[in-house]
Amino acid sequence: MERVERQILEEYVKEYHIASASYEMMGLMLNDMYLRERFQLFHIENVYIYGGTHMGVQLYRMGRNHVNIKGIIDKAGKSVIKVPISVLPLDTFQKQYQNEKVIVTSIRFFQEIKQDLQMFVGPENILGIGEFLMGVV
Repeated sequence: MERVERQILEEYVKEYHIASASYEMMGLMLNDMYLRERFQLFHIENVYIYGGTHMGVQLYRMGRNHVNIKGIIDKAGKSVIKVPISVLPLDTFQKQYQNEKVIVTSIRFFQEIKQDLQMFVGPENILGIGEFLMGVV
């Protein structure tokens, strides 16, 4: 197998794993009791959701029954679906942030987003969606 072919195959496998994990997590978020237990396990009462994607919107819709969701953060300041909560660009979020937890819903760009957030959010307050839904405390 040529090097280029191997790279293409590796990228495909990576994308497949991300898509598979995303669907699994979307399913977990439909389980209301499970989601409530996860918020309790991580001692989350106030939280921001990073990502105006379908995953972020689903976490907002299901999570708002259990915790105070202060807003959705999105680099572009937009959500793919209209939601009745503020969608904040990163600079606006930075001005109003007060030591709450932030759940990052992007699997693919988690490390880059975490790096951006760590300029003003402590690493102990940043959770990836995989860690939140499937990790252990």
